[in-house]
Amino acid sequence: MGRSRREINWDVVEKLLESGCNGIEIASKFGMDDNTFYRRFKQEYGKNFADYKGQGQSKGLADLRAMLQAKALNNKAPGNSNLLIFLARTRLGMREPDPISHIAANQPQIDLSHYIMKLEHEIEELKANANKPQAE
Repeated sequence: MGRSRREINWDVVEKLLESGCNGIEIASKFGMDDNTFYRRFKQEYGKNFADYKGQGQSKGLADLRAMLQAKALNNKAPGNSNLLIFLARTRLGMREPDPISHIAANQPQIDLSHYIMKLEHEIEELKANANKPQAE
């Protein structure tokens, strides 16, 4: 006489797939060998677990994105501004401005011109003071 056949709740399998679980994790949830789970999965769904896994995980990602979006746009939810900022950064590629980008592209030339102007001013002051009679 063989071992009793373990029951698999296929609704739970779908939820675990949506959560991103792999076959080994799901099999262990039901206390069975992964190969047994894969064989039973194929009997139930008519396809290999590997062929179906991406579809289930994509559904979970879509649900997660929709929930994040709804929570971020809910004005009554605490912390929704942080979630909006997170989504803007990750999905829209937004980020804080880089302080380096506030420097003009020709900043070294501007700095050099400023230094030259200061030196020219000092020269003019020295010339003006050189023509003045010195107090004795």
